[in-house]
Amino acid sequence: MRVPFIRSRLLTATAAAALGVGLAAAPFAGPAPALAATGSSVVNVPVFTLPLNVVGQVNLGSLAKSEHRAPVATHRQGAPISKAAASSGSFRVVDSAIATRRPLGTPANNPNPTATGLTTKNVPGENGFSALGGIQQASTTGGFDLEPPDQGLCAGGGYVMEFINNALAIYDKNGTQLLPPVGSANVFAQPTTDFFSDPRCYYDAPTKRWFVQEFIVGTVNSSGQEVTPSVQFEAVSNTQDPTGSYTVFSWDTTDAATGHCPCFGDYDNLGADANGIYVTTDEFGITSGFNGVIIYAISKEQLENVAQTGIVPPVFGYRITHDPFGQPEIIAPTSTPPGAKFATNTEYFVESNPDQLSDNHVQVYALNDTSGLTAISSGPPSLFRTTVTTEKYSFPPNATQKPGPRPLGQAFQDPAGTIQADFDAEMEPTYVGGHIYTQLDTALASGTSGVAWGILSPTLSGTTLTASVAHQGVVAVKNAGLLYPYTAVDAHGTGFLLFALSGPQHFPSPAYIRYGAAGPTGPVILATNGAAPEDSFTCYAAFVGPNFGGCRWGDYSMGAVSNGRVFMATEMVPQGFRDNLTNWGTFIWSAPAP
Repeated sequence: MRVPFIRSRLLTATAAAALGVGLAAAPFAGPAPALAATGSSVVNVPVFTLPLNVVGQVNLGSLAKSEHRAPVATHRQGAPISKAAASSGSFRVVDSAIATRRPLGTPANNPNPTATGLTTKNVPGENGFSALGGIQQASTTGGFDLEPPDQGLCAGGGYVMEFINNALAIYDKNGTQLLPPVGSANVFAQPTTDFFSDPRCYYDAPTKRWFVQEFIVGTVNSSGQEVTPSVQFEAVSNTQDPTGSYTVFSWDTTDAATGHCPCFGDYDNLGADANGIYVTTDEFGITSGFNGVIIYAISKEQLENVAQTGIVPPVFGYRITHDPFGQPEIIAPTSTPPGAKFATNTEYFVESNPDQLSDNHVQVYALNDTSGLTAISSGPPSLFRTTVTTEKYSFPPNATQKPGPRPLGQAFQDPAGTIQADFDAEMEPTYVGGHIYTQLDTALASGTSGVAWGILSPTLSGTTLTASVAHQGVVAVKNAGLLYPYTAVDAHGTGFLLFALSGPQHFPSPAYIRYGAAGPTGPVILATNGAAPEDSFTCYAAFVGPNFGGCRWGDYSMGAVSNGRVFMATEMVPQGFRDNLTNWGTFIWSAPAP
């Protein structure tokens, strides 16, 4: 999920290309306990259809040429910062709706894995580059910046797409920028006044098409009546060239007839199988309230061929208001890397427990007979669910930072902020070879955060879904917190587990560990060293109020596999991206799969 904190002030900076250096840790990878597969039940939830709207056509290459990216800020790099500037109303802060649902208290009996530090030895063939930062994304929004940087990454056909907050850019595999940043409003052919959140992208290797998505939050008047709708957008490339033309689609997520609504769909996860594109959202009332999760399913073939056939597929919606945890939150769809087989006529989803400080279970969902997405008359695919017992995981603590230059903090005489780890939510798992690869942040007995990972084995036979744990464990680094993990594996189930790393001896930096057939193995590697502590406006009460809870960091990382290389991306603090109110950036790196 992304918590959008918006601020203004655009300043130019030089993007410094950074090649990887390395640093020594060890994963805890215990054998899975003898767990009986849990029987499933049909999930009897309301299923509905929504019309899919064809918004129109856009061409990213043309948009990039026409967008004006001149600096618009009055506060230049290095200019004095005053408290008057913080209260001038020239930036906005939009708090996270989901933050209000975090459990209270401190988890007990946290995992206690063995940790061994870091290594300086990189994977042979690794290379990387600094990508988008707060300054670049602000250039697409007339000077409004957002923090944290939600990470959208996809790769294929020699291209790498990064979609950060409200800015989309495209590179070749070596980091040469082929498409300068284009703003979300232009990508989805909408007014620049719309507030976009939670970017995602996906490259579908079998059809060689690119999918890009984001949503907007509607508005209400003082009486709580809808003024503008909440909308989910999905743009689909018309060719295999991601810098070319796209057909833009949308559907209304306002859901005005449901309690707590008008609503919006937060945290829009994206997945795919051979038949469908799947978007899951958390439905929040615009003013208050939470309704659970909606799974949206759309025929992939029909979506890709609307321009040729004129057939606009329906959007199937599954409204999930209760589950064995209580109230569901972030039910994440799977995707499958190039060269691997999709699950037969089935899309899988995974949910960790959002309602407790700690748990040792996850929910696995299966949407069966997804070929039925092609028409309303065939009836919607059936949804199944089963509970899987896992190792314990718990709500993660904030990460500390290495002391360093903090011009914004010094201006406001505030102590250096810790970095928020958000929560122990499973996001965007991967399906390969009959297994589901999962990952989430967890608190550790040491008081830091680590990564709980798992390889699950689901089986759907007739109307019975079962799932068990094949392998699981926890990756930890001594004296450092690991944040926002993602598992990027190829068609053989090998690749890397990536995350951000921060601690008293380390500025926030991108890191990763090799992933073999039985899970992570070997030491943790720093892809490159961060240049400074996080020192953006969300770290300080002057900008976001007394209950800000720490610096807002990337709400998720991302990875993708293309042509034998594993591409990875997460937030870092690079050299040369400093402006008055922000210093975050992102790092994209790749290495051959192990």
